[in-house]
Amino acid sequence: MAFEHEIRVTWGDCDPARIAYTARIPSFALDAINAWWEDVGGAGWYQMELDHNVGTPFVHMSLDFRAPVTPRHRLVCRVWPNRLGESSVGFRVDGYQNGELCFEGRFVCVFTIADAFRKSPPPVQIRDLVASHLVPDEWKTTGDLPALKETN
Repeated sequence: MAFEHEIRVTWGDCDPARIAYTARIPSFALDAINAWWEDVGGAGWYQMELDHNVGTPFVHMSLDFRAPVTPRHRLVCRVWPNRLGESSVGFRVDGYQNGELCFEGRFVCVFTIADAFRKSPPPVQIRDLVASHLVPDEWKTTGDLPALKETN
């Protein structure tokens, strides 16, 4: 099952058209991925980098926009790892408001030895953690998605 991270979209996140600035959408998605690391792995990017010397810089981001994001409802970002390579991890982030899909994002990070900024395989415990939560994108077509919570 995907991890869900709820975000309060505010007036300050919006442009004159009263929808979220385009640049805020990747930021919301990255906040959700960091929350996944914190919830599932016990440490977010800051702690991974400083306390464990594990970096995860992004090498790819793509977003497909489906509906506007507004302050009217909470933004619920569903996060799951969808790919695990020898030295990289992919994440899928789908953003919903009031049960409607607003965006779909795909993000890829490379594992590094943080203080050397050198590509590296992930530590075994991180590889095992990600592998145990890995869900290929095809799962969305199986009908196994649980219903989203309605937000007011």
